[in-house]
Amino acid sequence: MAGRVGITPDFETSKWSIEREFKNPRNWMLTQKFANKKEAQEWEKKKMEELGVKNVKQEISTSFIRVDWRGFYFEHDGPRGK
Repeated sequence: MAGRVGITPDFETSKWSIEREFKNPRNWMLTQKFANKKEAQEWEKKKMEELGVKNVKQEISTSFIRVDWRGFYFEHDGPRGK
C-alpha cells in the first residue's frame, strides 16, 4: 500500500485531481489550517520524511482566492495508466 502527502489551499479541488491521477485513493486525513504556506511546507517535508512517502504537487493558483493552507495524507494503489 502506497501513501502520499501534500499541501493545498483548496482541498476539494486537490482531491478531485488526485482521484483522477491515482487508483483507489482512500483513508484521507486532513490537517487543521496552517498559519501560512511556509508552515504548511514545513509540515509536508516533515511528514514525507516521517512516513517515507512522496508528495503530490499542486498546480492551484492562489492569486484570486483567500488561502487557508492545509496538509493531507492519503493511501492509494498506484498511479493510473496514461
